[in-house]
Formats: sequence, structure tokens, C-alpha cells
Amino acid sequence: GLNNGAIQPLIPYGLDTSEITLPEELRRANYTTHIVGKWHLGFCNKKFWPTNRGFDHHYGFMNGGQNYFTHARMGGYDFWDDEEVALGDNGTYSSTLIQQRAVDIISTHDDSKPLFMYVPFQSVHGPLEVPDVYRDMYSGIEDEDRRTYLGMVTAMDDAVGNITAALKLSNLYDNTVIVWFSDNG
Repeated sequence: GLNNGAIQPLIPYGLDTSEITLPEELRRANYTTHIVGKWHLGFCNKKFWPTNRGFDHHYGFMNGGQNYFTHARMGGYDFWDDEEVALGDNGTYSSTLIQQRAVDIISTHDDSKPLFMYVPFQSVHGPLEVPDVYRDMYSGIEDEDRRTYLGMVTAMDDAVGNITAALKLSNLYDNTVIVWFSDNG
């Protein structure tokens, strides 16, 4: 590997460009490729960006650990729509944004081409932040961090459920492989 930890925002490298990525191979097979969420494989040079690593489209953030609502990290703003900063998304919880874009992609997908959509949520990862409606579901738990964490899991679970429902509504579900994994659990 390149180092013993995550690629930090100001680190001048990313995923080695000699490595072939899954979306690069799928694009060669005529798939439409989307990433909706956290890239975190290099930001300092556009050659590392997801739209240069096989994804037709990227909606989300390049780094990790930013504020879930303001999308701020280290004094900067990190939320993107392809290669443009998506300032209009400031103030909206990231799991909500990811869910909305994934559902939109599914509902407007041209089914004459296969679809590959990678949806790496920010949740559940620090900082611990969640809309009050989700934290309030766990009001019987004393520990504030635990309430917030449980709310974050529930918000992400709702988003996954809504994405799955969109696949069913669009008649894509029966021809879909869903792989679930986490980098923090």
C-alpha cells in the first residue's frame, strides 16, 4: 500500500493510475457508471478523480471526515457534482443527498445499457452528526454519542431502503447484484 492510513486531503497522491478499476472495466463493457458518495482515493490531482478512473459521473465528496451538513473539512467545502463544486447542497445531510441522487439515477436510467452504481455512504463515520428526527428516535438512551450514532445508522438504513425500493419500482431489482460492506465496522 501507499501508507498506513487513509489518504488525507492535502496528501499529494492517490490510487495508482496504473491500477485498473472495476468501473473502467465495466465502462469498456458498455455500462453506465456512477459513484454517489465518498471517493477518498485521491484529490490533489484530477488524474486521481473518479471521473478519470472509470466513472461517467460522480456526486459526493472526494475526502472523508467532513461535516455531514456543511460538507466542510479543513476550512474547505467538499461536495461535487461531476467536476463542479455543488454549493447548492450545503446544509443538507449527506445521506439524504446520496439517497436522492441514487434514486434519481435509477428512475431515469436508460435500461438499454447496464448500470453500475457504487454508493459509498459517509455514514457511519466521524464526525457524529445526524438530523434531530433520527437522534430523537433513541431518546431513551442516555449517552448522547450513542443516540447520535444509532440515528446515523437508521438514517443510512432508510436511505438504503429507499434506493432498494427505487430499484423495485424501476423493474431493475430482479437483475441487480447488491454488495454491502463497510469501511468502519
